[in-house]
Amino acid sequence: MGLSVLVSAAAGLLRVSDDLVIPVLQNLRALTQGLLASAAILACVAGCKSSAPEITTVKFWAMGREGEVVTELLPEFERTHPGIKVVVQQLPWTAAHEKLLTAFAGDATPDLCQLGNTWIPEFVALNALDSLDPLVTSSKTIDRGDYFEGIWDTNVVNGRL
Repeated sequence: MGLSVLVSAAAGLLRVSDDLVIPVLQNLRALTQGLLASAAILACVAGCKSSAPEITTVKFWAMGREGEVVTELLPEFERTHPGIKVVVQQLPWTAAHEKLLTAFAGDATPDLCQLGNTWIPEFVALNALDSLDPLVTSSKTIDRGDYFEGIWDTNVVNGRL
């Protein structure tokens, strides 16, 4: 049992599956575009595992202002990716933590979600997250030097990213 996809907006990393991590940028628009692009990749990955339906629906939990921005960007994204439908559930940050924990406990996590970086140690303790170290190490696009050291470090628990 584990979260399907977690986004650490502060670190700029998106974990789509056990073997697929996508970097996203720090600013909100770039983060949102990265999440939508990740939805496209997730849909392709899901389509490879089974007979792909014409439309792949991706459930995304977005918190705060990011949820509003994602909703604004969806029409263009879905126009350019006609096989993907993204269903956004906007959550207030005040309810997000409890909802994520409940979803994890009930094995009912969304396909994509944001994860506050201050929550990462807790989700690591629950074994809800896999280490990203092997994926980041082998990535040709993720360069630790592109990120603020303090932000990166908030996503390292027990020496593991």
